[in-house]
Amino acid sequence: MRFIYAYVGVPGRAHDTNVLTYCATEEASFPHPPAGKYYLVDSGYPTRDDYLGPHRRTRYHLDQFNRGGPPSNTRELFNRKHSGLRSIIERTFGVWKAKWRIMDRKHPKYELKKWIKIVTVTMALHNFIRDSQHEDIDFSHWETVESYEPHGDDQEQEHVPYIPAGDRVMESMHHCITMEMARGSRLPY
Repeated sequence: MRFIYAYVGVPGRAHDTNVLTYCATEEASFPHPPAGKYYLVDSGYPTRDDYLGPHRRTRYHLDQFNRGGPPSNTRELFNRKHSGLRSIIERTFGVWKAKWRIMDRKHPKYELKKWIKIVTVTMALHNFIRDSQHEDIDFSHWETVESYEPHGDDQEQEHVPYIPAGDRVMESMHHCITMEMARGSRLPY
């Protein structure tokens, strides 16, 4: 539940895929995944080299499994596990926004330069508190929340196509992981 990279100062209307693409290709400090590893991304991003998204047009969110029963096929099983891991990312934002109330929309609008400083400093303090190993009430609470559904400003956005080299390799990796997860599982086909 730590922040490893933040690119602040982009207008809210900029699509996440465009921001990620820019950072991954233009920012020297961007932390690319180590060889053989990948980042989990949500369905708003294309599956591409080093970025593993869920299966599309398949049940995904934890509350859908809570209401509709356990996974019934390999793609749902993959998505259920992917969603469980992604919920850690969402909980990280949950604890950050809970601890730093200035981040909620009820506070006065500041100029962009001030918001950049506020976001940067609060993320750094968030990581410092997390690394300190001292008991923290906000982290303790959010570690027990199984699923965190973002509110308002994190709504799904229209998919923006991105076609870099390596997509087929990642799609193959996606398939292999899905099949490996299904091995030994009792799925009603």
